[in-house]
Amino acid sequence: MRSTIARIFYRFVGGRTTIPVTLGLRNVYILPTGYGVTYLVVLGAMLIGSINYNNNLGFLLTFLLGSLGLTAMMHTYSMLYGLRLESATAMPVSAGQPLEVEITVAGTDRQRTDLRWYFTTDNPVRADFRPQEQSRVRVCVSTRHRGLLDPGWLRIVCVYPLGLFQAWARISTGIQGLVYPRPLAAPLPAAQTLSAQGAGDIPLAAGVDDFQGLSTYQPGDPPRRIHWQAYSRGRGLHTKTFAGQAGEGLILDMEHIKGDDVERKLAIVCFHVLQNYHQRRSFGLNLAGKIISIGVGRVHRDRCLRALALFGKR
Repeated sequence: MRSTIARIFYRFVGGRTTIPVTLGLRNVYILPTGYGVTYLVVLGAMLIGSINYNNNLGFLLTFLLGSLGLTAMMHTYSMLYGLRLESATAMPVSAGQPLEVEITVAGTDRQRTDLRWYFTTDNPVRADFRPQEQSRVRVCVSTRHRGLLDPGWLRIVCVYPLGLFQAWARISTGIQGLVYPRPLAAPLPAAQTLSAQGAGDIPLAAGVDDFQGLSTYQPGDPPRRIHWQAYSRGRGLHTKTFAGQAGEGLILDMEHIKGDDVERKLAIVCFHVLQNYHQRRSFGLNLAGKIISIGVGRVHRDRCLRALALFGKR
C-alpha cells in the first residue's frame, strides 16, 4: 500500500527524474526527521505555555528556536537544490563483486556538505562538493547473478546541518550494469573442450601480443602506438607494431563440460577465457551453437565475457 502511494506521488507530483537532470522544486522533497518532529512538538508546547501564561521571555525563546529550525530547513533543502547530475556509467564486474556506478556531478555554485548517495541503505556513500569543481561519486550495488543489472533508483539524501529535516531526491540513472559469471577454476578436458584450428606453423599477423618492431608513421595511426622516445631523440615519428597469432587457436566449448548446471559451465568457461587472455593465447567460444571466432586482445576478451554474461538472457 505504501509503495503504491509512493509511485502515485512521484508520478503526478515529481519532476524529471532521469540523468542528466538538475535537481529543483519538482524533484527535491523535504520532511522532518524523528528529531525534527520532536523539535516541532516541543516548540508547540512552548508556544501554548507562553500564550497561557502571557510570558514574554517564553515567546522570545519560542520564536528564536522556531527561526533556527526554519533556517536549518532552508539550508538542508539548498544542499540539493540546483545540483546538476550530468552522466552515469558502470564498468562490468563478475557476479558477487559490487557494481560501481559512477555519477558525474557538474561544478556547483556553493559548498554542499554531507550528501549521502545510495541505491540500497546497506552501502551509502557520503560526499561533499566544493564550488566550481566537477566531481564524481561512485555508488556501489551488490550483485549476485550474471546478466544485465538495473541498479534501481538512486537516492540522494541530506540532513545537514542540524538533522531536524531530511531532503531527498529519487533519480533514475538510465543505465544497466553488465555482470559476468563468477569465474570457477576447474580443469577442461583438452581432448574434448579445446580443439586446434588450422595446422602447421602459426603465422604472425598484426595483433596485440608481442612487440615486432617500428614502422614509419602513417596518418591515422593510433597515437597510443607512436614511439615517443624515438621522436624525442630526433629520429622522426615511428609507430610500434605488434604480432599476434592468427589462423590457429583454442575453442572453448561449454557443451563438452560434464553436468547439467549451465551456470557452472559458464563459470568454468569464464575462468578459461580470463586465463587464456592473461597468457596471450588465441581462443574462441562455442556456446550451444553460438560461435565466437578465434581472436586475441582485450576487445575480444570483453566480447566473449559479454556473450557469457548474456547467454540465455532476453
